[in-house]
Amino acid sequence: MAILSAGGSVMAYESIYPRTAVGTLEIKTLPARTTLIASAPGDAFKDRGAAFRQLFSYINANKVAMSVPVEASASTNEMLFLVGSDGSGRSLASGKGVTVRTLPEVTVASIGLRGGYSRKNYEKGLARLRAWLAAQPEWQAAGEPYAVYWNSPFMPVFLRKSEIHLPVRPAAAAAALPPFYGFAVETIDGARTNLAPYRGQVVLVVNVASRCGFTKQYAGLQKLYERYRARGFAVLGFPCNDFMGQEPGTHEEIREFCSVNFGVTFPLFAKIQVKGAEKHPLFAWLTDGTRHPGLGGEVAWNFSKFLVGRDGGLLARFGSRTAPDDPALVAAVEQALSAEPPQ
Repeated sequence: MAILSAGGSVMAYESIYPRTAVGTLEIKTLPARTTLIASAPGDAFKDRGAAFRQLFSYINANKVAMSVPVEASASTNEMLFLVGSDGSGRSLASGKGVTVRTLPEVTVASIGLRGGYSRKNYEKGLARLRAWLAAQPEWQAAGEPYAVYWNSPFMPVFLRKSEIHLPVRPAAAAAALPPFYGFAVETIDGARTNLAPYRGQVVLVVNVASRCGFTKQYAGLQKLYERYRARGFAVLGFPCNDFMGQEPGTHEEIREFCSVNFGVTFPLFAKIQVKGAEKHPLFAWLTDGTRHPGLGGEVAWNFSKFLVGRDGGLLARFGSRTAPDDPALVAAVEQALSAEPPQ
C-alpha cells in the first residue's frame, strides 16, 4: 500500500509494484498488469490533465479502486492507469476514450525522482538514467522511456515522487538479433516492445496517415495482409504527422479511424517521426543509403513502403504511388515468402 495525501486527506492506495526510492538507480522487473489507457491532444507534460480526466471518468463509472502509480508517455499525451487486485476477474471493456489492455511482464532500468512533474525534470532524470545504463554492460535498452507518477496533483511539488522507466533486455540476447528486430517501438495501444515478434516473417513497414490522398491504401494494405498472413507476412503501420500535418489524431482516434473505415487488423504503432534529425531509429536504419545501397534516402511522403525479408534484411522499397496491389510489390512479397525462414 502507498499512503498518499490529496486535498488535505490521507488515503491508502494499492501499489501495483514497488517504488524506486528517490535518488536510486536500479534494474527491476514489473509484473504483467491490466491497464486503462487514455490519450488526448496536447503536450505530454503541460496538458496531462486531459488524459487523466478520461481515465478518472472511466474509473468512477466502473467502480475501479484507485491504485498507484500511473504511467505516462513522454512523447504523446497518453496515460496508463494500472488496475489493482479489485479488478482481478472482472471484465472491463474499452469505451469512452479508454482502452483496456494487458501488458506483459517487463524488465526496466528505473530512477527515482522527487519534485515537479515537468519536462525539464524528466529530461534531467532521463539523462542520468541513460548514463547509468551505459555503465551496465550486461543490459541494453529495449524500448522507449516513459514517466511514472506516484502522487496526486494535490501533493505539494517538493513532496511529489516519480520514476523514469527504460525497458531493457540482457545484452547477450540483444546481440543475437539482426538489427531490424532490436528497434524499440510502441504499439498504438501503448505497449512498449521491439520487432522481435516478427522474426522469420516477411514484413512490409509503411508510414501511414489518416488525411492523405493515399489514405485509401489502408484498404489495399489490409487485403495484402489477409492474403499472405497465413504464410508469415505482416504489415506494420507507423502513423506520422511529418507531411503537411496529415496525421493530427490521437492514438485512439487513429485506431478507430482505421478500424471503422478500412477494417484494419494489421499491427499499428505509436505515432513517430520518419524524416529529419528526430526520425525514429527504425526509419533511420531503413533509409540509410550506406547500409542499403540503392534503397536509401529520406522518406518523401506518406505511405512509403519498405519490404523486410525473413532474415531481417531490407529487400525493396516502394514509393507512395505504388499501390498495395501493384504487381511489382506483390511479386516482391511472393519472392520474399518463398525464402526459407532462418534457423
